[in-house]
Amino acid sequence: MILFGAGHVGQAVARAFEPLPFQVDWLASREDLRPEAGGTRATILSEDELEACVLAAPAGGHFVVFTHSHDLDYRLIRAILGKGDFAYAGLIGSGTKRVRFEKRLQAEGVSTERLTCPIGLPGLKSKAPAVIAVALAAQLLQLVEG
Repeated sequence: MILFGAGHVGQAVARAFEPLPFQVDWLASREDLRPEAGGTRATILSEDELEACVLAAPAGGHFVVFTHSHDLDYRLIRAILGKGDFAYAGLIGSGTKRVRFEKRLQAEGVSTERLTCPIGLPGLKSKAPAVIAVALAAQLLQLVEG
């Protein structure tokens, strides 16, 4: 699984996934966020390098995007959806963010059928990073065990 972003949610997700049966590559572009959590540390790369990581990732990967920038989120999601050979493409955000991204992606000819946004098990209303992390972990565990 590749996690993009090391803000509060990224750190909570890194902590939540550390004991779970996932190989996690945690990537970010901003060192100033002090991306450390639960004994793990994010790898800091440029935004272009983050996008290149999508293209270099093996088929069947799980991608989760929650960076500091909507523009970077868009670039990464466009690359993931364009790559096509993924098991999960998750984007943090509201239904409104999803609609905005869908319109732009579809205008570029990119299918959004397999985009998961918002991420995590549906029905949880809390925006607390730890809750988002647990909801995402549960969703991905269901996916890989199903």
